[in-house]
Amino acid sequence: MSLEQLWLFTSITLIVSASPGPVMLACMIDAGRYGIVKSFYTMAGASAGNLVLMLLSALGLGLLVEQAEWIFHAIKWIGAAYLVYLGVQLWRTPLQAMEVAARDIRSQHLFSKAFLVAVTNPKGLVYFGALFPQFIDIQQPMPPQFALLTVIFLVIDLIWMAIYALGGRSIMRWLRSPEHQRWFNWISGSVLIIAGIALALSKL
Repeated sequence: MSLEQLWLFTSITLIVSASPGPVMLACMIDAGRYGIVKSFYTMAGASAGNLVLMLLSALGLGLLVEQAEWIFHAIKWIGAAYLVYLGVQLWRTPLQAMEVAARDIRSQHLFSKAFLVAVTNPKGLVYFGALFPQFIDIQQPMPPQFALLTVIFLVIDLIWMAIYALGGRSIMRWLRSPEHQRWFNWISGSVLIIAGIALALSKL
């Protein structure tokens, strides 16, 4: 794999990862509600979900999804429904002190929630399945090349998740007001619901 190919892959990943998709929104929301430390579990869960998608792509399931349309649509609707569910849950979340919310939330819950958001994103599977092969030299051993591309993507994606989380942390002081909490939960829930509807209606 040439340096030019690595640079191109890195540049594409920087742009794609920066987009405010469901994973980035989850990092920002969790950091805003529970603090930056708790949001690390959200980042870890999202990274684990992306890792699963990349492994599936390496096994050729990305191409399978492109050929079997029903598989793609099943994954898409599951992911969309889960985002809408998370949005409704935010709408129904009772107001409480931020310190209490951060103390009571289970780290495992944040990890599993972010994992499901990432792994049920069919665009990720198609994206990895379509992008990775473009940078693989079939004349060379493929596992090391897939491993290198995977590490590059995960590192860049983690950096962007941390940036979004820091943005969420900056509004924590504002969220100490119950009225502000109510607005934050309503807006954040609405954004997740809209993201779920957009995913369901997307033609990708």
